[in-house]
This record gives sequence, structure tokens and C-alpha cells, in this order.
Amino acid sequence: MKYFIVVGEASGDLHASRLMRALKKEDPGASFAFVGGPLMRAEGGLLVHKSEDLAIMGFIPVVKNLGYLSETGRKVREKMLDFGPDVLICVDFSGFCFRYILPFAHDYLPLSKVVYYIPPKVWAWKKWRIPKLRELTDLVLCIFPFEVAFFKKEGVTKVGYVGNPTYETVTEYLSSGQSGNYGSDYVALLCGSRTGEVKTNLPTMVSVLRETGKRGILAAAPSVTDALIGEVLPPGDRALVKIVHGDTYGVVRGAKAALVTSGTATLETALLGTPQVVCYAVRGGAVANFVFDNFFSIPYISLVNLIAGQEVVPEMYGGLFTKKRIRKALMPLLSDTSQRREMLLGYDLVRAKLSASGSSASLNAALAIGRLMGR
Repeated sequence: MKYFIVVGEASGDLHASRLMRALKKEDPGASFAFVGGPLMRAEGGLLVHKSEDLAIMGFIPVVKNLGYLSETGRKVREKMLDFGPDVLICVDFSGFCFRYILPFAHDYLPLSKVVYYIPPKVWAWKKWRIPKLRELTDLVLCIFPFEVAFFKKEGVTKVGYVGNPTYETVTEYLSSGQSGNYGSDYVALLCGSRTGEVKTNLPTMVSVLRETGKRGILAAAPSVTDALIGEVLPPGDRALVKIVHGDTYGVVRGAKAALVTSGTATLETALLGTPQVVCYAVRGGAVANFVFDNFFSIPYISLVNLIAGQEVVPEMYGGLFTKKRIRKALMPLLSDTSQRREMLLGYDLVRAKLSASGSSASLNAALAIGRLMGR
């Protein structure tokens, strides 16, 4: 069968490359065309557009590049028509796919099945996309177990949980026996990857660190340069923190506890078994908490709590993001306390829920697509 795959960032490239590998095992006659990155290119097939050239984030950058995105969308649609896929697979990258890909496939490729692997987080925001997801897709494959009930409640009935790639990646890391060798009596800092996140989160994190008397190790994303950190932190605070690039798992695994900006990093930290405080500076302070509590459809901001279905890790965001509150939440995690033990038990619940798929997400996704196609 012929598969046309669209991704737009590095994580999507990783997940899609694994899916391609699984599809080739299940369907020896598989051929691919794709918008993708280097990992997908290594799997082989027709490269339609490099996903690296579409990694545009933030409202203003997207607006500035609307012409480029529109022209790219047009070219991708032309290639889709020429390729004539049996299956179109969108992997995350919801802005581009909802605007340029899904409506076109619905109107001009009526014989193609449409699969959304790693669907948009409409359970958190942009719920207006749900009717389009329901109308324009034939199968939605989720990587968080709580998503299935949410989508079914919203009328997206052809949906299933296939497993979580982050769970698989962390499990592989732990099984490898790797270690960061940084000692153990330190606090890991994960302050986000975007410049704005670093500037708003890191100074408060380091101020908290100073009051604990612990040393800190910053697990820095590739975009977090020494120059940026020097710009954000005064020399006195900068001296408190060791910066490590390229070994996030090693830094987190060896830490006594961690201060983590919300996102996939909170889930990775939980799966690595390190107690944490979720820290996320949000403009508006307490107003942001009011908006979240009254207008969002989810009870938590962190994936750890959402997956567990209960509060496992403290969430300090908006008006709760203060040095005093973060320090109060962190201190009990630095020794053998009931708070630390309860959090680690909560992590066990998260692991149990994510492991329910029984095998890899990519294999389960490939099998689900095969069933959709009558194999």
C-alpha cells in the first residue's frame, strides 16, 4: 500500500520513522511519500518537503511566514494527488494539517483513508477542532490513555490508545544501565526550550535553589545556549548551576529532585523516578489560574497528573509560581518524607497506565492501520 505521511518537527520525525519501520514489517509492499525529517529519510521513500523547514513556532513567526506555509501547502497537496495514497497519516503538527492537508484530502482524495497519529491536544484548548477531527479522519490513534474517553465523549468514535513513545524511550534508557555520573545531592532544572520560557522560569528556579543550599544542574535543551543563560542569570546565580547539554535523562535520573517546566519533560521526569515540582511562569498571574480553572476542560496542566487522573505532582503556575510556594513544595522532596514516597507511588500509577498497550506504539499503530485497511 501507499502511505503519505506529514510531520512538522523533530519529535514527529522520530515517531513517524518508527511507524514507517513497523508498517514495512506488517506490509512488505509499503511505499512512502512524506513531509519529514532525517530519520524518515533514512527509512526511504519520496521526500516531498523537509520538515525542518516547517518548524516555525509562535504566533508572530507563523504570521510572518503565512505566504511560505501556504505555498508549501499547495506543493504538498499537488504531490499528494500525484502519489495517490491509500492512507494519509498526519503526525501531530495540527496547525499545518488542519489548514492545508485534511480538508483537501477529504475533498480530493475520497478513496484514501485518513489517520491522525498523535492528535492535537484539543482536550486542553482549541476544542473547535474536534468536529473537523471527527469529520475529516477515519482513525485517531492516541498516545495518552485518557484521550480515548475524551474523544469518544465528543463523538470521535474511531479512536484507540496505541501506547506512549516517551514511556518506551525512557524504558529503553533505564534498561540500558546508562548513568549521568553527576553525583546525587543536586536538584535538576528543566526550564523549557524557548527563549521566553528560559527567561521567565530559570531565574526563579535558581533563586529557590539558592535557598535550599543544594547545587543545581541545568539539563539544557539545544536551543538554550550559554550566552542565553548568561543573559538571564547574574554571575552569582550563574555560579550555582552546572549546565549540561545532551544528557537530560542522565541529569534527571541522578537528581534528588527536579524543578520542571510543564510539557513532555514532566512525564519524562516521572518515568525516570525523580520527584518534581512543576514550575511554569504564565503572564497574568492569578488571572491565568482563574481562566484555566473556569474555561479549560482539563483539571491539571501537567501530563503526569492528567495521566494519573489525580494530583501526583504539585503544579506552580500563574499566581502560584512564586519562590516561596515552589520552595515549600520542593523541600519535602529532598529527603525521605511521606510526600516524596507518595509521589513515587503516584509515578507507579502513571507507568501502569502507559504500559497498558502491551507493545510499542509504532507497532500497535501499524496494526491498527492494517485493520482499517482490511488486512
